[in-house]
Amino acid sequence: MKGLIFLGIIFIFNILTSLAHAGVSGDNYPYFFVNDSKQSGVKNEIQILHSGIASFQKRIDLIKKAKKRISIEYFIWEKDKAGLLLFHELIKRAKEGIDIRIILDKSITVIELDEFFAEAVNKYGIDLRHYNRGLDPSTAQFRTHRKILVIDGVEGITGGRNIGDDYFDFDEEYNFTDRDIYIAGPAAKAMQDSFDAFWNDSIVKKSRILNVNPGSNRLNRRSHDRERYNNHKQEVLDRLRSEASEWIESHESMEEVSQSMEKIARPILQKNPILECPKVTYVSDKPGANFFTRLGVKRYKKNFRFTRNVLFDFMKNKTEDFLYLASPYFMLNKAWQEALSEVMRRGVKVKLFTNSLGSTDAFYVAANFYRIIFKWQEAGLVPFIHNSQFDDIDPVLNEKVANTRWGMHEKTQVYNNNTFYIGTYNIDNRSDFYNVEMGLFCEGSSDLTKNLLDDMNVRSHNGYVITGKDKAETSEGKPADVYGNATEKLLKIMKAFTLPALLLEPLM
Repeated sequence: MKGLIFLGIIFIFNILTSLAHAGVSGDNYPYFFVNDSKQSGVKNEIQILHSGIASFQKRIDLIKKAKKRISIEYFIWEKDKAGLLLFHELIKRAKEGIDIRIILDKSITVIELDEFFAEAVNKYGIDLRHYNRGLDPSTAQFRTHRKILVIDGVEGITGGRNIGDDYFDFDEEYNFTDRDIYIAGPAAKAMQDSFDAFWNDSIVKKSRILNVNPGSNRLNRRSHDRERYNNHKQEVLDRLRSEASEWIESHESMEEVSQSMEKIARPILQKNPILECPKVTYVSDKPGANFFTRLGVKRYKKNFRFTRNVLFDFMKNKTEDFLYLASPYFMLNKAWQEALSEVMRRGVKVKLFTNSLGSTDAFYVAANFYRIIFKWQEAGLVPFIHNSQFDDIDPVLNEKVANTRWGMHEKTQVYNNNTFYIGTYNIDNRSDFYNVEMGLFCEGSSDLTKNLLDDMNVRSHNGYVITGKDKAETSEGKPADVYGNATEKLLKIMKAFTLPALLLEPLM
């Protein structure tokens, strides 16, 4: 009974906060920005960051270049080498007077840097806040999935990578191939404006840790029990506070890791060109979506879901002879089915690159993927699948990292020989309906598009292609395991989860 009362209180609390969030951002929210250098006379420069280790080094370079402010937003920030190394660089700059603001998602399933870490970095002058602390099952679905690092409103990075060893080729157990995009120019200012709009929205909260107030607890009537309870709770708070502070202040091997990383990353960055993109479109979803704003679905998609709307517009109006999609998940709702079917009816060759069961970190997604992919292959879609092996395109820290299991995490779409998208949007219902997403579209650069396609083609051809029901082959025409050499145990788990995965698909 007490549990039901507690859940009821949580639900009422989230109703009130949902009402408070509704409409807090006005019509001037900078969700959409287009810069055509031929018209404006101001250009955007782009570098596509295929290598994880080079993409991490690029972030370090930007942090070191900042003159006034650094703005950061991520879905995940892991408590590992990459996460700690980035904080070390940020603390150095904060001590030099640089204004540093960070937004991290507060999803209970992924959050590692909670209010204790916010407190630990705040004493250095870093303001870390959290997005959406909704507790009821509905409101809790609305996460920020955006990835932003922007300095001074002039240079920035977005793309698929969160902050963690597995996103930057550091992990010795499991890594992701991924893709980011560096931008310098007016689009970086748009990214900064977008961050500021989120920072000022009521759904972004400043975390505070309250020490126990012994006089405030009325659950235990006897003073002895109350005192013992509060003493225990205070001990837990003190321990968590101490652990967060110790992690932030630890320095073991950081310089050595940094030097080893730069030695590998610097040559990759130097050979990767920075080129002008004649026309850049920046798009982001609007913050503050919740249980109530989504009730009118059509209005909700129009007023909040800008990224998916622009993506569908590019697919419809920019796609020419081919459409190349790269996404870790491929879960098609009605809108996606209709969009792809319309493109394919025009005779466009649609190519997909996504995860196998053997490479994914989400077997429940694989259950729905294998339920639909053979029908789409039969209809004409060409599905290239990651086989969980290291691509060996660019070097990594060591052989142990290279020999781990690898998944793919990139979110990329190419519409023709000079137009593409790189951002945070996955082809699934979470990105389409719940998560706040963003990204950059580049039009008019055949050189940048070729750079992107060359890397995408190598990755896809290193895997295998599905050729029929339960059939697959390598790029050399040899038979391949359609499930990406997944273990028998993983196969059994996925098949057992087929029905639950189907029922939960709207939330995936």
